[in-house]
Amino acid sequence: MGDPKRCLLLVDLQNEFLSPTGNFPIAETWQLALLENVSKAVRDFRASGDAVCWVRSEYTTGKTVPPDSDFLRRTHTGMTPCCEPNSVGATFPDSITALQAAQDLVLTKTWYSAFTDTALQDELTARGITNVYIGGLLTNVCVRATAEGAHALGFPVTVLEDCSGFRKYRSHKQALSQMQEQGIQVAMRHEVLGTPLQEPALYYVNGSIPSWRVLMALYEKEISFTPIRLKVMSDPKETRSPAFLRLNHRGKTPVLVDPLPRTDDSTETEKVIINESIATLQYIEMYYRPDKPLLPPISERGARALVLARIQETENLHNIYDVLEDTHFERERSGEPLDPEERAMLAANVHAELDYWEVYATGSAYIAGDEFGLADCAFFPQLAYMLHRGFDWERPVKERLGARRDPDAWPHLRAYFERVWEQKGCAKRAQPAGWDQRGKVNVWRGKG
Repeated sequence: MGDPKRCLLLVDLQNEFLSPTGNFPIAETWQLALLENVSKAVRDFRASGDAVCWVRSEYTTGKTVPPDSDFLRRTHTGMTPCCEPNSVGATFPDSITALQAAQDLVLTKTWYSAFTDTALQDELTARGITNVYIGGLLTNVCVRATAEGAHALGFPVTVLEDCSGFRKYRSHKQALSQMQEQGIQVAMRHEVLGTPLQEPALYYVNGSIPSWRVLMALYEKEISFTPIRLKVMSDPKETRSPAFLRLNHRGKTPVLVDPLPRTDDSTETEKVIINESIATLQYIEMYYRPDKPLLPPISERGARALVLARIQETENLHNIYDVLEDTHFERERSGEPLDPEERAMLAANVHAELDYWEVYATGSAYIAGDEFGLADCAFFPQLAYMLHRGFDWERPVKERLGARRDPDAWPHLRAYFERVWEQKGCAKRAQPAGWDQRGKVNVWRGKG
């Protein structure tokens, strides 16, 4: 094989952004997905004989730049230190150094762009690189500055969307759009090699309960997949695009696209498309990782039937809660907030449904037995979602406004939630990006 003509350029994957003690950490949820995608990209580029370059930043606090200079042509000038020389924040975390190889190029920059005051252009030219693929941190700052720098030098540039991280999703998407307007390509990792996707792809919406369910199952079973996040706060919604509607005519997520193994005489990859979260959970369990089951053995009919029933029952809570949330937002849009008595009545309906689940949580460690399973993947996101929207573990002793509050309304359910969160890594990995804190909207008390 000849000299590689392509280079994977990974920017600023340093502790300042990837460690919880860094000064500018990205959300843990997105960090896990980012590192997984970067790892796959490195593997793919090496497998095809392409080059990999790791760029790290070192910024000296207090450095000044001309006030009229373009932001992306600058360097870090804030009072909060960022990647200071000889600091822990400037180093690569172990998860990144484990991906590096002796033949990789490692380069230090002092400006946002990796091409400013560095030998990067000369290094790429010397290695015969003709095309540059960029990922890393942050999409709207150093990734964009580096991509525009490469583009200005005449390199064909592709930014890998799922290998680029952010602190604010809106800034991430805006930067991708702005780069595309300048002629810079934006693509997903699996699209870059020009080969059919050989792992399932999940189209999902951040913060969607159905999407969250499937993400938990994929992470718990340790299934390698390509996450494709769609925006629904845009106009038009990405879930209403013609391409997505061909996958799901209802325009809803999640959608799992599962490529089937090729046969000797096949000319293209056949795919199975699965819609609806509960159906997708059962499909994943049936066809993936039998060594990591989330259902009891088929021989244990009673236990298996209980799990399947619990999975279906989660729709009761989902539907009852949706009435509260939908009514809240409808009244907010009309300019006439929900009447407190009506809100209390709708909340009481949810509380009554939770009473059933409190009984279930009393009898076992998890929601359908003493082992974490598919029912937990279906139920936990609903509980976590309600907490994000302002749900309080304390409720009025009598379901009416102004009543005294009972601190032990659902103690076993609360213990269950904490158990899953603390003991199951899939819960943290599947948590929606930006949901580390409670949301600004509180549908239970009428805020937002």
